[in-house]
Amino acid sequence: MRITLVTLIFLFLAGCSLPYLKKDTEILSYDEYKKALFSEKTNQFKINGKLSLFVNKKGQSGKILWNFENEKDTIDIFNPFNSKIAEIILYEPEKKVVLNFTKDNNQDSEELISKIFGKKDNIFFLKKFIINPPQQLLKKNNITIKYKNWNVQYQGKKIIKNRLVPKIIVFKKNNISLKIFISDLML
Repeated sequence: MRITLVTLIFLFLAGCSLPYLKKDTEILSYDEYKKALFSEKTNQFKINGKLSLFVNKKGQSGKILWNFENEKDTIDIFNPFNSKIAEIILYEPEKKVVLNFTKDNNQDSEELISKIFGKKDNIFFLKKFIINPPQQLLKKNNITIKYKNWNVQYQGKKIIKNRLVPKIIVFKKNNISLKIFISDLML
């Protein structure tokens, strides 16, 4: 009888805690995201992290160093062996994109960027979502924003230099998934 009673109490307590085990996820429209943003303009930042890219279930991984200063972004992409394979330069005022790839990867990389972002200037939206995480991240660990054909997912959170930063940002569209694992952010 005691074993049955202890078992029932244990099952009751476990059942009460199950709702709290679910991930706290919120889905936002792009308009909801924009309304909650701070209007603070960023003049410079640096991001250090890892990235993984999957296209049609075929994946690549590497390291990303993103530096923004004087209206110019420089994005260096490295392979897993820490060899630089690409440099993407974004000129903010003109919305101009310059892609510099290693000689061996030049044609394939251009095609890949086109597959991922469509137009080159769509890379600018990536920056906006990285440096401006949604304010809902204060209360939730997982947030998805619907933007055009993209799902932008923020997974987890951490504090870097007194600033709330997502651990992982995932950009998904059709059969494409780009994940950025943020290691360090300096504003």
